[in-house]
Amino acid sequence: MRDDPAREPRAPQGRRPRQRYGAVMKVVRRVHMYLGLLVFPWILMFGISGVLFNHPQIGRDFERRAISAEQLSALTAFRPWDPDALARKVVEQLNAGSPSRYTLDEATRGAFSGWPELIGSTSDGGRTMLLISLDDGDATLATFPPAPPKPPDPPFAGATIELPEHRMAAVEAQVKDLLPSLGIAGGGPLRAHPEVSPELRFRMRDAESRLWNVTYDLGSGRLDGRLDDAAGQPLFVELLGMLHKTHHFPVHGGMTWIWALFADITGITLVLWALSGLAMWWQMKPSRVVGAVAVAVAIAVAAMVMSGTASDIVFGKAEKGGA
Repeated sequence: MRDDPAREPRAPQGRRPRQRYGAVMKVVRRVHMYLGLLVFPWILMFGISGVLFNHPQIGRDFERRAISAEQLSALTAFRPWDPDALARKVVEQLNAGSPSRYTLDEATRGAFSGWPELIGSTSDGGRTMLLISLDDGDATLATFPPAPPKPPDPPFAGATIELPEHRMAAVEAQVKDLLPSLGIAGGGPLRAHPEVSPELRFRMRDAESRLWNVTYDLGSGRLDGRLDDAAGQPLFVELLGMLHKTHHFPVHGGMTWIWALFADITGITLVLWALSGLAMWWQMKPSRVVGAVAVAVAIAVAAMVMSGTASDIVFGKAEKGGA
């Protein structure tokens, strides 16, 4: 007698969705891992150079000496400044020369941002740098050894080459009617950026067969350059900082274009790491409660720190337009 088909065992309900979920998480873990392997040199570079911005003394040869407020006061005429008293004087002077009447917000304490940086020199050709905390009077004195000899300045440095047809002024004149032609009314003519201009780069040899890397500023027409050799290269820590701050895709391809590409990939990887990390945490049921608390604390701390830092950055700065 044949078995009743209705009595045959059936596959557990939900088996296929669980299989699909497992397959998706497998892909997530692979992407998380292989993206990290692909960009780990960039992660290291951005991480190390980011720390160096906060600790510029690392990798540099210098001596640092702390000076207390009492010692500085005894040796010099400097006395700590009161930011609130100084703010009152500023408002008083503003009211004396203005028809408007301003009052100091007593609910907000005045505070100094930054510190005086005073530069000096030593008898052996080195240099000194004094940083003073204005409100408490403490100071830090850094002494740097003599710098290595600089490479020779180009004999053509600062020379101006007049090529009127290949200057930003010529481009400005050529596009002055572009906006009306495109139907954009109300705007004035396009102007060249006063501080940003492209440059022409090329190499040339002098009478002694030395090879020079030459730049020609298409805004000012000024020449500059350096010898094409290893002399005068920045310190490794300085080079890391320069790489960290290099951004934007150049007009043409090349290593800088590839650098910008990997910078994008690194940023995207960090985003995917954060999201895939959350997905992998959620997959581990025993740790969901602890993880939820950790995520909530992380979001709260990040929101507090980011908003406070943003307020400090934009304090007293009017929004400026720009390219």
